[in-house]
Amino acid sequence: MELFLPSLIVILLVAFFIFMILPRIGPMILAVVALIALIAAGVHHYSLFASEYSLSTWQYGLAAYTPWVVLGFAFIFIISSVMFIMGGPEAKAAMLNTVSTPMETIQESIANSTANMPSANSATNVVTASINRAINSVPGNASASAPAPTGNANRANVNRNKKTPNIPGLGFSASQV
Repeated sequence: MELFLPSLIVILLVAFFIFMILPRIGPMILAVVALIALIAAGVHHYSLFASEYSLSTWQYGLAAYTPWVVLGFAFIFIISSVMFIMGGPEAKAAMLNTVSTPMETIQESIANSTANMPSANSATNVVTASINRAINSVPGNASASAPAPTGNANRANVNRNKKTPNIPGLGFSASQV
């Protein structure tokens, strides 16, 4: 087995640098050194593979057609602008009415669906009505309608039925905590 001394020396020097010198360097210096090393590696890689980078992308073949594409779009835009300016009012109205943006279509469909929706009064069905009755029948529920105590005969009920303010965000009164 062969032992490559230059490789071994490089590994020992790098290990010495990593374990002895690197922990004592500040983070800003480390960031700058890492950035410089990254740029140097990129430049080295590009210089090593420059011949492969010259024809590596398919877009370079289309670069010759770019002026003709731009001129074509400009020509179509100019012709349509002249037709719009020189055309009569009925041509302008027909042209403007044919173009419908997606936002207008969405707004119209929302308006139609809200017009066809049932009213909020019909939202209660058998299930929600029974759930409301069950919630209101629970003793101690603030929303349940309990008979008001008469006189001072039952003072504990008077204090217990006193309404406390609702806790914001929780939806129930402070006495139920």
